[in-house]
Amino acid sequence: MNILDHLPLGEDNAITSRALANLCGYGTIRELQQDIERLRISGEVICSKGRDGGGYYRHANEAELRAFYSTTHSRAVNTLRSLKNARQALKAFESKNE
Repeated sequence: MNILDHLPLGEDNAITSRALANLCGYGTIRELQQDIERLRISGEVICSKGRDGGGYYRHANEAELRAFYSTTHSRAVNTLRSLKNARQALKAFESKNE
């Protein structure tokens, strides 16, 4: 089944990963997440939230889209900072092993 056909409109109506996986016939949530990532890469805007039970949804208005963008951007920046620190720690190990 098509994931997009089962995404509710609006953050308040978000569907949990488990419920969406069941509706779409996925064996695992990870399989669902991989297909959502493929859809996002292909250009689909699929919003998600981690609070209030989490879930996936289609944005109902500009404010929801902006909120999703802001949250996702902040998460990406924090992840890149973590990677920078990990890279520096790896370089320290590498210089010790030379």
